[in-house]
Amino acid sequence: MRTVPQFRDVAVQPRLRFNLFAFLIVLCLVSSSRMGFGQAAPTTSPGKGTTERVRIAEGEYKVLSESGIGPFLPAVYGFDEAWTLWRLADGSFEVTGTRSYRSPSFEPHSHEFAVSLSSDFQVRGLTEFRRLRWRPDSGPLRCDFLPAKLACTSNAKDANQNVSLSLPVKEPFGFMWPISTFSLASITRTASRDPRRATPVDLVRIEEASKEEPVLATILSGDLKYLGLEELFLADRRWQAEKFELKIPLHAPFLIWTSSGGLLLGFAPENDSKSLSGDGLKLVSFRQWLWNVSRR
Repeated sequence: MRTVPQFRDVAVQPRLRFNLFAFLIVLCLVSSSRMGFGQAAPTTSPGKGTTERVRIAEGEYKVLSESGIGPFLPAVYGFDEAWTLWRLADGSFEVTGTRSYRSPSFEPHSHEFAVSLSSDFQVRGLTEFRRLRWRPDSGPLRCDFLPAKLACTSNAKDANQNVSLSLPVKEPFGFMWPISTFSLASITRTASRDPRRATPVDLVRIEEASKEEPVLATILSGDLKYLGLEELFLADRRWQAEKFELKIPLHAPFLIWTSSGGLLLGFAPENDSKSLSGDGLKLVSFRQWLWNVSRR
């Protein structure tokens, strides 16, 4: 486990025919909806007439238990994340959404976020549209996942108040706390699928410690092990999930479930039965248009 002291301060019809026609249209729309397909309206570039991005899926994650989740105090309570997945013209993806939670249990938080993903669903960058607790001039907060390095900035309006981080990490790497659902899924993309081998991973924990240390970063070096396939029933559908065990220092192991396409399905503390318990984070709703969530 390695601790980085803080971000560096540096100077983000006939009636019968009409009714029949209307009935056929409704029937087609209903059938399309039930199959999970349907063309969403793309966003077009003003004045160019070309497609910038196309909405292809949307969903929601929740922690249903009120006991809190997280290996360190303060824990996270009432976590809820609603998101929309977009495909960009170059084949990469973008996620936009809203995240809400309580941490500590009496302190509510809610903010928008965005995630940049590669074409194979690995995180390229994260943006949170909020301010640092001890730096009201900051925001939006941005972290870029570069080769073997995590680079973050608080984007303060006053350059003298800006805080930044350049943190060497081993790949694959991602955020552990605060909870970042797409980052947790991303670390599984290049992990070994051999159950006899563990893949070393770096997980980053970020704390907003104090006015003197507005940001404290800790690297948790852990192991990610593939446990095989497991059928889950989540968000009103059955999934053939890939299951992983995540071991990090100073805490009991976690389990991660993803679709073969890279979508996080569940994240929970490991129990004796190695099942997705009620204390974990789950995909509770999902709708797709064009994306195949079961691809590799």
